[in-house]
Amino acid sequence: MSKLLRSLVGGASATVLGVLLLGFSGAFTAHEAAAESPPTPPSRFAGSVTLDGAPVAPGTVITAVIGSASCGATSTYTSGAEARYNLDVPALDPGASPNCGTDGASVTFFVGAIKAKEVGSWKNYELSVLNLTAETPKPSPSPSAPAGGTPVATPKAPATGNGTIAASDSSSAWLFAVLGLGTVALGAAGAVAARRGR
Repeated sequence: MSKLLRSLVGGASATVLGVLLLGFSGAFTAHEAAAESPPTPPSRFAGSVTLDGAPVAPGTVITAVIGSASCGATSTYTSGAEARYNLDVPALDPGASPNCGTDGASVTFFVGAIKAKEVGSWKNYELSVLNLTAETPKPSPSPSAPAGGTPVATPKAPATGNGTIAASDSSSAWLFAVLGLGTVALGAAGAVAARRGR
């Protein structure tokens, strides 16, 4: 093949073409290898669920939250006289959504919209049995009117999102493509310099 290329386009062009092919093949191979790495397993939580001391109704939504990110939800089911749940909380993975747990991270649970008393610890190497209990909040007394007679409303905090930025897998492909093209340019410059040096 090298004799054919040399006869068609000359020695320097064959070198440049070979370096180009090598650069592009390296860029594509590196991207494919990065895409084939296995994902980190999730942390699995399971247990019973009670609200105000009684089992919740089947189908009650259980939500796991790490920081301000919602990291999974499931519905309860009945087993015997108990309401139970099983929930996988995904690992921190820049290319995934949601992007959640790291070893030892605190996992807060909600039974419906009510925060459970228990907090779990994210660990993907063992099943975390965590029985959830929640209590319906008692109504707070209405705000008292100031001396002027007009009640003052308490301001609510603004919604700020979950604070994560989704990363794109394409950034690594661009990096390898730029590095491959840089290698090609250096190889071509070296081939031209070697040819002129003869």
